[in-house]
Amino acid sequence: MGAASVDRYRTALRDLGLIGAVPALLVWIHVVFPPAIRTRMAFHHESVDPVSLYTSAFVHLDLMHLLGNVAGFVAAALVAYGLCVQVGHRRWFRVTYAGYLLVLPVAVSLTSYAVIGLLYPGIEPVSRGFSGVGAAFAGFVFVALLSALNRLYDYRVAGYTGLAIWLLLLFEVYLIYVGDVTLPVGGLFAVGWGACLVGIHRGTTRKTMFSRPRSRLELVQLAQTVLVVVLLVSFVSVLFPPDIVEGGAVTNVFAHAAGFLYGIGGAAVTGRYVRD
Repeated sequence: MGAASVDRYRTALRDLGLIGAVPALLVWIHVVFPPAIRTRMAFHHESVDPVSLYTSAFVHLDLMHLLGNVAGFVAAALVAYGLCVQVGHRRWFRVTYAGYLLVLPVAVSLTSYAVIGLLYPGIEPVSRGFSGVGAAFAGFVFVALLSALNRLYDYRVAGYTGLAIWLLLLFEVYLIYVGDVTLPVGGLFAVGWGACLVGIHRGTTRKTMFSRPRSRLELVQLAQTVLVVVLLVSFVSVLFPPDIVEGGAVTNVFAHAAGFLYGIGGAAVTGRYVRD
């Protein structure tokens, strides 16, 4: 094994250790800290505690809540990391990862507090869990996929693909909470997707930046894109369940939406300004 291969191997292990540190911390807090302390770390909307705005992301209601959030985070973080490696931009992942952990717990808590207070002024819930930050990594996956497409083709293909995925996810949320597809909604979705597919087709007929056989490149990229889209659709189905109240627990879909949108915005900003 050459020196370059050893360096890449060590770098990958270090980065995977970085990803694994979060689940380890979440499990450690849940196992070591007694319930009374974990309750104090949660964000109680009736009395805003600045510290709990941050700490609430790291405590969970029960073991199933913890395991679900850990699984979602690990899946999203690994895919985002793999896409960053593909585009040769590991530092982008590290900087974004750190930014999410430092900033998003407070940002998601404040956004959730403001939205719930505006829409449901009589409700004072208790917020806890890593799902808002985990949703941000799903947003990172979305941006990283578009970066890979931009590298292979150009910004037009990435833009049309991003719009098509965005329309699909919005349509999924519509189906979850509305159900019935009206003619205007179905027509708008079909027209939007049709326009995106035309744009993607035109963009992918141009020459790629690589000299390898184009059919193989396109097949690999198509398979990757489909897998990532399936993953994003799965994330949305978990982040936005049809029954937000189940077993006495309330799923904070506002925190999930905020995390996903902040994740997209944060990854787009760091991707633009961070260089390896």
